[in-house]
Amino acid sequence: MAGLAVAAVAAALMPRALVGVFYDDGIYLALARSLAEGHGYRLLYLPGAPEAVHYPPLYPVFLAVLWKIWPSFPDDVALFRAANAVALGLFAGVFAAYLRRRRALSAGVAAAAALLLATAVPLLAVTTVLFAEPLFLALAAGAWWLADAAGDARGRRALGLAAAAGAVAGLAALTRSIGVSVVAGTVLALAVGRHRREAVAAAGAAAVLLLPWAMWAAVHRAGVEPVLQAGYGTYGDLLRQAGWGWLTPDALWDVLRPLAAVALSTVAPVWRDLAGAPALVVLVVGAIVLTRRAPAVGWSLACYLVVVLLWPYGPDRFLWAALPVLGVSMVVGTAALWRAGAGRKGRVRWLLRSLALSGALPVLAGFVVYQANGFARGWTTSAQLGISRSFEQIVPWVRETLPASAVLAGEDEALLWLYTGRRAVPSFLWRVEGRVARAYPADTLRAFFDRAGVTHVVITGLRSEAAPAIDELLQRYRGYLRTVMMWPGPMMALSVDAGVPAVTSPPPSPPPSSPPPR
Repeated sequence: MAGLAVAAVAAALMPRALVGVFYDDGIYLALARSLAEGHGYRLLYLPGAPEAVHYPPLYPVFLAVLWKIWPSFPDDVALFRAANAVALGLFAGVFAAYLRRRRALSAGVAAAAALLLATAVPLLAVTTVLFAEPLFLALAAGAWWLADAAGDARGRRALGLAAAAGAVAGLAALTRSIGVSVVAGTVLALAVGRHRREAVAAAGAAAVLLLPWAMWAAVHRAGVEPVLQAGYGTYGDLLRQAGWGWLTPDALWDVLRPLAAVALSTVAPVWRDLAGAPALVVLVVGAIVLTRRAPAVGWSLACYLVVVLLWPYGPDRFLWAALPVLGVSMVVGTAALWRAGAGRKGRVRWLLRSLALSGALPVLAGFVVYQANGFARGWTTSAQLGISRSFEQIVPWVRETLPASAVLAGEDEALLWLYTGRRAVPSFLWRVEGRVARAYPADTLRAFFDRAGVTHVVITGLRSEAAPAIDELLQRYRGYLRTVMMWPGPMMALSVDAGVPAVTSPPPSPPPSSPPPR
């Protein structure tokens, strides 16, 4: 019932928005289209159609199967979104049953927790676009169930369940790269539980699935332009680019801030550190207790958070997929501390129960208020609908005005290709330095446009990431860009004149001064 309710909520909230407004969703569907139409795992909209080494293939393959069933874009987007809703409902149902089976929560509490946490506004915001989170979560829940069942079994049955757990965990990692934490969590759960043969079986099954993908990506990574590596290269390329500066203590606060914005929404930001301290203690206690009862999910959560802490990308999107497990840890931790207080007397009992209440009540109040505001104000879909309204003005103009041979530069290049049929490249080039994204200078952007044969540039607003670099191009290379269309916003389209000299003349140097006397 919890799973059906979650699927119904997610399906009801699916918007009539363009695919590609959140960038990765457009790339997933572009890859699905390439696969469905027999072009291989390629980014057809980029010059040279390089292989997609950045994005693991399972979710695009999943969408490609659906595309073959209904090959009528954009009408078939309704089917893709419905599949996401079903996958999220499947996760909620399996997760609730798993928690009950492991006796982490009672049946009613497990169902209620799965229903409330799987419909958390941030998670729904990434489910109502074509992101891989729902499929990833469904596979992760299956891997946790199988791994813990293997720990309870004996002999060949245990080995078979462990291998199945490793295979499903491997599929989770082929859905989202951070799914390697699920592989690590299932293997650790078995190894720590002294099921060494089962741990080896799980690791081996996962490796059989993951090693071919890793080798294929390593072989084809050279096809990605160096200036596109932050968004399209392998994760190894990204880490080499970031350097050791991405290992900083700031990572912990980067993770805690978005969680506090959701869980402590009723607390003023200046007081969130104080209110968050007991909540963090309750969360850690709950995670420890959860790991004892359901080892696979507990160890997977630990590995997942370690990856998020170490990753140079912003953590927000990564955290939303972990919200159900984090929420369950809060519930388990609160109950564990309350029960521990019941077995004590005097001051210890008062301290334990005070800790449970001071940690849980602000989080409960904050989450409820955040949910109420989110549903009332349409936070689950407002961003994608707003971005869609911008592109809904641009896309018809491109289709009706520009030739089929045009090459566009824009902020959502996959969206432009999907809806106009024109090749497209990013208008914003960036690299990672430590934990900070740095834009490439205008000279680099100009050189990239010339190599890609860009004929037109689309800007969706003065606050877009690409706007400063485009403005610098306008200032440095007079006549290189010329405005050909304006929309309210302001939004604009500019044509490119590649004949303008690529290097501006430097200002004349002052005459050398006489050397000073010795």
